[in-house]
Formats: sequence, structure tokens, C-alpha cells
Amino acid sequence: MHWIEVGRLPSPAMTTLSLAALVNQATGSGAVVHMRTAIAEQTSGDRQIRKLVSEHKLQPTRQTLRQLRRMVLANRNDTAWQDLTADADFYSLGGCRDRWFRPQDTAQLKELMAMASNEVEWKLVKARDVDGHSLATGPVQKQIQAEALGSEVQSLMGQNLSVYFLKRR
Repeated sequence: MHWIEVGRLPSPAMTTLSLAALVNQATGSGAVVHMRTAIAEQTSGDRQIRKLVSEHKLQPTRQTLRQLRRMVLANRNDTAWQDLTADADFYSLGGCRDRWFRPQDTAQLKELMAMASNEVEWKLVKARDVDGHSLATGPVQKQIQAEALGSEVQSLMGQNLSVYFLKRR
């Protein structure tokens, strides 16, 4: 059995190929694909930092990243920064670089979820919430299929779930 974990999804500028097509091509029968539905880097602090980066045309150098983190840490009691400083990614330069200079591509995650919604090719074998509690796969599968058909009423995007799919063919 092969495992493929899909974590951070690259932005469109970083890739021109479809991540869903790549995963589909790279997996064989019996492969398990693990996806996280969380959309990271959406705190008010992240938005403020990305605005500064854009306005001042900042580059993702070590010095810039350290200065941005020092600014946040100097004001950590401000509510705008509390969610940001609570995230473990904030405490690594790579995490900050990804958060502020390489934002996630939610379209790639939606495309992956649409691919996995095909029950002929993929089977949802496990779903867990952020606390690690198992969820019933039937309702989660229905949400995935509804979303693939265009309904975002019960979107999984941003719910911070871990979903595991087994490739059937």
C-alpha cells in the first residue's frame, strides 16, 4: 500500500500543473491519499502581514522574516496577532515564508476534493476532526460530493478535517 499525504498546496504561481492530475497519476490501486481541509494563514495577522509585504514589495529573506516576526512579537498582546502567535508555523522561518509569501491555493484543494468525490475511483476510508476524533464517513462523503457539484452550503474547506481516500482502481 502506498501513502500520499497532501499538506500545503502550492500557489498557482509555483506550478502550472494540476495537483489532482498529479496525485491521480502517481497513485495506483490501493494507494491511500491523506488530505487536510484546513485553509491556513487566514488570521487577521496574516492578512496584515501580507498587506505589508505587498505594499512595501518585501522579499522573503531571513532578515525580512525576522523583522516581521519581531514586530508581531512586540505586539503579541494585541488581539490582531494572537491567533498568529498561537500557530506553531509562526515560530519557524520556513513557516512564516510559506504563510506570507506563498499563500495556499484553495482551487487546488477543491480540485483534489472533486477528484476524490468520484466513488467509482476513490473510497473515503477515514475522516477525523482537528481533535483526532473519528467522524462517520457517510455524511462526510455526501458533503464532498455536494461540494463537487457546486454546493458550498456545507463546504469542508476550512473545517480542518483530515480525510483519507483509498484509490480503488
